[in-house]
Amino acid sequence: MKSNISKPSPKKYAGIKRILLILENETNYEFMRKGISESDHRKHIFHVFLLVVLLSVLVVFTYRKSFTDNFVDWDDFTYVINNDLVRHPGDNYLKEVFTTPVSSNYHPLTILSMRLNNNDCKTCPNGISPIPFIRWNVILHMLNTILVFVLIYFVSSRNLSVSFLVAAIFGLHPMHVESVAWISERKDVLSSFFFLSGLISYINYKIENGKKYLWFSAAFLLFVFACLSKATAVAFPLILFLLNFWYSGYQVDKSVKASIKETFSLKNLVVLVPFLTVSFILGMVAYRLQSGQNFMGILELSKNAPDVINKIGPFSFIQRLQIGCYGFVTYLIKFFIPVHLSTFYPYPSLKEFDNQTISTLIKLAPIAFILLAIQVSLSIRKTKLFVFGVGFYFLTIMFVLQFISVGYAVIADRYTYLPYIGLAFILAVLLERVTNTRKYLFYIISTLIIILLISVSGKRTEIWHNTETLWTAVINKFPHVEISRRSRAKYYSRLAFQSKSSSDKIKYEDKALADFIEAIKSGSKNSEVYEGAGVIYGSKGKLENAILCFNTALSIDPKKGNLYYNRALTYGNMNRIDEAIKDYTIALVYSPQKAIEILTNRSNLFLSTGRFREAIEDLDFLISTDNKNFLYYYNRALARQQVNNLSGAIADLRNALQLQPDDKLAQLQLEKLIKNKK
Repeated sequence: MKSNISKPSPKKYAGIKRILLILENETNYEFMRKGISESDHRKHIFHVFLLVVLLSVLVVFTYRKSFTDNFVDWDDFTYVINNDLVRHPGDNYLKEVFTTPVSSNYHPLTILSMRLNNNDCKTCPNGISPIPFIRWNVILHMLNTILVFVLIYFVSSRNLSVSFLVAAIFGLHPMHVESVAWISERKDVLSSFFFLSGLISYINYKIENGKKYLWFSAAFLLFVFACLSKATAVAFPLILFLLNFWYSGYQVDKSVKASIKETFSLKNLVVLVPFLTVSFILGMVAYRLQSGQNFMGILELSKNAPDVINKIGPFSFIQRLQIGCYGFVTYLIKFFIPVHLSTFYPYPSLKEFDNQTISTLIKLAPIAFILLAIQVSLSIRKTKLFVFGVGFYFLTIMFVLQFISVGYAVIADRYTYLPYIGLAFILAVLLERVTNTRKYLFYIISTLIIILLISVSGKRTEIWHNTETLWTAVINKFPHVEISRRSRAKYYSRLAFQSKSSSDKIKYEDKALADFIEAIKSGSKNSEVYEGAGVIYGSKGKLENAILCFNTALSIDPKKGNLYYNRALTYGNMNRIDEAIKDYTIALVYSPQKAIEILTNRSNLFLSTGRFREAIEDLDFLISTDNKNFLYYYNRALARQQVNNLSGAIADLRNALQLQPDDKLAQLQLEKLIKNKK
């Protein structure tokens, strides 16, 4: 029986109601064809609006403490503080952004978004405030939570209860705190914003009778934006296959066989070709960059671009497969039981892999994976729910399951940001079905889930307050992990350098040195560990220990100019002048950006050892870069006097006195030279 209610016009609604009506699209028309009055429909729209507002409030409340967080010593210096693309853009900024990977990752839109948050803060330790970066991470996460609500609203045929619970789990789950509170994970929240918007656009393309190609174009463009924000968005076309399967029975019920046939029909495959092509290309870009290689020579790689493919192993193919399955199962467990969370989960050593408890868990993981796959496959006879939910989870997480070991963490909380949508959808639908006759139970259980998630997530946000809180939390769980000791030690070293009192300096140096020593005991092969320890030993006057540390660091990284510079300083303090001069010379080759500091120190050593002509060469360069420096002219005058260039010495002293007219030594020296010349 046809309904007499005609298709509503968006013009009848204003403001937020109109926006929500447009978002509902064809589902609204289906809603009205069922004979629901326009008054009830308006109430429905209002309920949607209230739920969206409630989700926003819950997200902001949960992350309220994040707004006072600081930058942390884990990629934040690479991505923001020391990143000229964010802090000091050049004349060809856009070209540089789109051709320059950062930390072996290609995500130009993420860098552009961070550039918009750049600021000058004179009272901040690094001259930049973290607040705008964190604020926009939270805002993007809030918008993503709303987009999840809209996505599930479509997928669940306008089921508000299911949509709200899925979005709430997404927005409040403690495993997602890392993606939001960590400034460097802007790529997660930004990419997901485009990813989710693209999925919603594609659904509209599937169910909309008009403007289909407009929705299709929007979906494709948003997909490209998602990939340019984070490489893992290349999974987008695979989710489109999943959506095609889900919607294959949208108009009429179809058998499983018919649904699969329609999903992989030539018509659907042709439509997805552009998505698959872009996915393949950008996936190859990401893989080559992660391997420390360029892509067709079109990118500007750093000379020291890291190869982040894991070198901890070597793990065999079977072991990598086990590790990947272990991640799949562990993330699944932590969705339901978010305990023992950490910002870093180290790989097991080969010894642990063979002998410890974790070995048993890793080896059993493939069995659990296979059993789950079988159960999901069997469920397809009765429902698409598990195929869709588990499929969404697997397809969005499979590229980070460490089948190809990347980095030094076996799992990471941030990798669950999008995948948990699939698991949350299954949980919400099953909970609604179980409580179908007692709706109040659904609301009670949902409320308890939300309260629990807010409580745990709120505590997780506190860990991200600063570098010390972040890495101390990791050390408490994994006391011998090198990266946590090294990162906290670097943080203490900076505090020591910035200290205004000698007592604070000594306190932080002692803390830093203790962490550096623990990192060394753990078998660190990172030159920064030995360099940091060497600097502190030098500051404490333990020069022989400092030299030993610098030597070890240089054996690891023989082309690091700063190491030669620091060792030269130490040799100078030990009065080993020739060795110091040699190190300054090498430092100049590898760190030309430190030329002023290097040549200033080397010229002083040349003067002290009677190598006046070499001192003059260094001072000539220094004066060419800074002709307002009194000491440069004064020192060159001394050197010129020693090589019998009295006219040049007199000229330099006169220039020096123009800069500091009251300097008595320069006045006496000038008078003496003028008298001798006569």
